[in-house]
Amino acid sequence: MAKNKRDIDLDVKRKELEQAAARLFMARGYDATSMGSIAKELGVTANTLYWYYASKDELLVGVLNRLLSDSLEKLPAMMELSLRDQIDWTLRELEKSRPLVNTVHGKLGESAAIRDWHDRFHSLLESAVAHTLKAKGIRGERARMLATVAIFLVEGLLAHPHTETQRDDILAWFSQNSAADPA
Repeated sequence: MAKNKRDIDLDVKRKELEQAAARLFMARGYDATSMGSIAKELGVTANTLYWYYASKDELLVGVLNRLLSDSLEKLPAMMELSLRDQIDWTLRELEKSRPLVNTVHGKLGESAAIRDWHDRFHSLLESAVAHTLKAKGIRGERARMLATVAIFLVEGLLAHPHTETQRDDILAWFSQNSAADPA
């Protein structure tokens, strides 16, 4: 079904709002960025933002979904990479928005909207990693367990300072310990 003008305008406006919010959240921090400052950046009233998003947390979820969608568009090209390189690519994608990752983890206990998004994101990522592992010959429960470990590994590397050498060593260790099951 073709989109009508109203639908297109809604999509375009949401994209503009999410891009402006992302810029400000990244530059100033989530807590220091008000809905009013986002509206001012766009040349609209704060009430306009509330037409599209019920709260700043919901706007953050919109930003996160847009960033995730942008990353997922690149995913098919990554499927031919080794598991180690796929995880490294995922880390680099998430590092681009590290302040938002930190915000999400900081607000898990405060915001149902953000907690729900985080839970769905984890489920999506774990399913994708488990699927990749199964395609590489790792069976059932082991694939699911290694997928969980991979998520913890990614979150740990995002949350804690480390050198490139440490990162490479950790990714190499994971890759070596997630080899295909023996036939």
